[in-house]
Amino acid sequence: MRKLLLLPLLIIFTVSCAVEDQPLTDYPNSHLLLSASELNNIIQNEDVLLIDARSEVSDSLIPGSIHFPSISELTDPDNPVESFLIGAELFQEKMRATGLNNNDRVVIYDEGNSLAAARLFYALDYYGFSNASILNGGIQGWLADGYDIIDTPAVRDEGNFSFNVNEAVFCDITYVMEASNNPDIIIFDARSEDEFTGKDERAEKSGHIPNAVNLEWSNVLQQEGVPYFLPAQEIQDKYTELGITPDKEVIPHCHTNVRGSHAYFTLRLMGYDSVRPYEGSWAEYGNNPDSVVQ
Repeated sequence: MRKLLLLPLLIIFTVSCAVEDQPLTDYPNSHLLLSASELNNIIQNEDVLLIDARSEVSDSLIPGSIHFPSISELTDPDNPVESFLIGAELFQEKMRATGLNNNDRVVIYDEGNSLAAARLFYALDYYGFSNASILNGGIQGWLADGYDIIDTPAVRDEGNFSFNVNEAVFCDITYVMEASNNPDIIIFDARSEDEFTGKDERAEKSGHIPNAVNLEWSNVLQQEGVPYFLPAQEIQDKYTELGITPDKEVIPHCHTNVRGSHAYFTLRLMGYDSVRPYEGSWAEYGNNPDSVVQ
């Protein structure tokens, strides 16, 4: 009788393990990353706000794109912390000028590595807009697939976007200092290995936050040709090896949270639902007299 009772439990356990061991065939939040063919189909059939986030666009834009150089436009020149994100009201003003409405669908692209695109993606998330995606491979991926380009940015009427700050995707230096000894929180350093070890000095202090793990932001991209994101399982393997697992809260950062924003997007793409970028990043932490460095 006991064997009969244990049999269903054994079956459930075996099936559960088999499901957990299945390799990822797609990104858990695949809607956040579009291929060029998917974007082309959207452009043909939907109303979408398409944003070119590159610093300069020269004469190669995807048809219908507006230009918003995200890294420079999102930097607060009056904040003492280098490249700190602009405030909510100014962000709202800038987004309305792009034509952003609260109910829009947004697709962002850049030169290809998604660094500028991810910076805007994070800012939109933080200020309460959750319907944005990134074009995988950016303009390089678009051109590689043979799609048309134009030489003049589009212009849209002013939008009605209203900010709604999402504090769940933000943390400050006090939070980081307390989190560094918490085993349920992973401090994810997306800088280069030389910055992490202190060989590359960019602040008063060099090194890393205690107990942080290091994976350079670009290691989730293909290194040759168009810098597409690696397949989902390859990214997950890199994360798992470092203990960056979905059951933990993750705090990505870099020197100015531009690369940290790329790590934020990748974590979101991979289905992580508790991610709090440290906006001040090393530009703040490495220049704070009270910070502890390893």
